[in-house]
Amino acid sequence: MKFKTAASMTALLLALSTGIAHAGEAITDPFDRADASFSRYPLNLPSTPQAIGRLANGDVCDDDEGIACEWEDDAGVRHIFAGETLAIKTVDAAALGDRDIGALNIGTARTRDEVLKKVRAFLPEIAIDCLEPGKAGEGAGIASCGGTFENGGWIKLLFGAGNRLTSARIDAFQID
Repeated sequence: MKFKTAASMTALLLALSTGIAHAGEAITDPFDRADASFSRYPLNLPSTPQAIGRLANGDVCDDDEGIACEWEDDAGVRHIFAGETLAIKTVDAAALGDRDIGALNIGTARTRDEVLKKVRAFLPEIAIDCLEPGKAGEGAGIASCGGTFENGGWIKLLFGAGNRLTSARIDAFQID
């Protein structure tokens, strides 16, 4: 990994030493638990995109021009950076098909009721609210459900035709 400052390295070491539970231990902070469920690369910390995996959107991205580059890991989770800091993780349910989705403990659930039941059980501390198609602002026929963490981060679940999961996402902060 490449770091600009000693402070960045210190922050990473502190996060890794305190934010990761040992096998069998639960992660008590809901944001950290949700973050870890998507992938092992922690949000809000500097990282090297190439360490995550392959560039998923090829040459159609340019972080400097506002077209976010997405780095996909082996589990199919896409990672988006704001500068050197990992800011967003997202999962495309259609791309994964019937495969287990580790993010938010979704597993093989795909219907809205099943997914929300799993996510609410995984994150009981977070209120999950939904906006119906036409009010969600996500496009025709798309419902949106989500919740906000104390640190300002949030999760969003999108449901399309037949109330089937289309994507799950966690944002550490707003990137412009």
